[in-house]
Amino acid sequence: MDSQEETNSPNVYGDQLILDNELSPTKIAIMYAGKLVEFLSLLPSEIPRIGSVHIARIQQIFKQHKLSNAELEDGTKISLRISNERLLTGSLVPVTITTEPWDNKPARAVLGAELTGRFVILLPWQPDIRRVSKNSAKSKCGTSTLAHIISTALPESCGIIIRRQALNAPASVIKQEIEILLEDWQECSTSHSNIDWHSTPKKIYSGLPLLQASKIIAPSAKSLVLKDDNDWQEIYDQLDYASKPHLITEQKVGIWFQSTKGLTAIDIDSAGSKKSPSQLIPHIAETVSDQIRLRQLSGVLFLDMPRLSKADRIKFYKLCHSFALSDIRHPDIYGFGPAGLLEMTVRRRYMSLENRIKLMFSDV
Repeated sequence: MDSQEETNSPNVYGDQLILDNELSPTKIAIMYAGKLVEFLSLLPSEIPRIGSVHIARIQQIFKQHKLSNAELEDGTKISLRISNERLLTGSLVPVTITTEPWDNKPARAVLGAELTGRFVILLPWQPDIRRVSKNSAKSKCGTSTLAHIISTALPESCGIIIRRQALNAPASVIKQEIEILLEDWQECSTSHSNIDWHSTPKKIYSGLPLLQASKIIAPSAKSLVLKDDNDWQEIYDQLDYASKPHLITEQKVGIWFQSTKGLTAIDIDSAGSKKSPSQLIPHIAETVSDQIRLRQLSGVLFLDMPRLSKADRIKFYKLCHSFALSDIRHPDIYGFGPAGLLEMTVRRRYMSLENRIKLMFSDV
């Protein structure tokens, strides 16, 4: 990958989807240039699916933290992010699951119905909200993109937020994403947002099926079906390798990953390579970005590179920022801090790859 233009191409999100079933897959490997870059799988039914919409009951409110605890229709506890809403304990509210459980923390949700893609957030019950994200609010390109989409692809009953990655994306890809989100919502949602119509918690929408979710992540990827589990062995090997705390790249660079509940430290050891740190900058930037995505590392991340000149630091930062565009979680890369570490944050979305694999094989 040699240019910014290439990293903005939809192909870099993934060029192949490997499915275990053509119509209703239970697991999907997203590949790019022959490498596994992301892995999706169905979780046990007691874990609420990302994107599912529910009528939930408020149990506790923590105003100082802008959080509340709520309960879903099956008794599952979730954490709900709030702002200045006047909520009462025991009241019913519509919520959308945004984050799978991780460690000992429950799944997280936001108020209202949100259909979230890579490029847009659709708001089925809020047609008055039509704007670009705060990160791109000053962009003339963002304003023109919003106007074009509203006039050609958005129904009057739906609101929309244009996300920052949409500013450089082809209009056809954005429209395709909107069609996927809206079609499944219109076919599968079962109720209305009017709380007066509900007396108990209820699931309104189950969220995108795995296949549609993978097409949101990698919109230009072609599909390959492998029904025999033995044909998945090479992918399982890559998953096993990505679950280990240490890896050696093809250019003999050692990378260590050490995660706690609050942050992940990534240490680069280039001593085994025949190239200097300056020569390895593109290789390390791409490999680390791919591993952050594949391992589903999130929260605060600190990357410790071998000593680089000021110019090389700038080059490394720009490459990391460019490669991170392939991650649907939109990592924020802030640059090198006072301690000489590259600092970044990544939104929590999926549980870590390690925990997903444990759940997937727990009954095997």
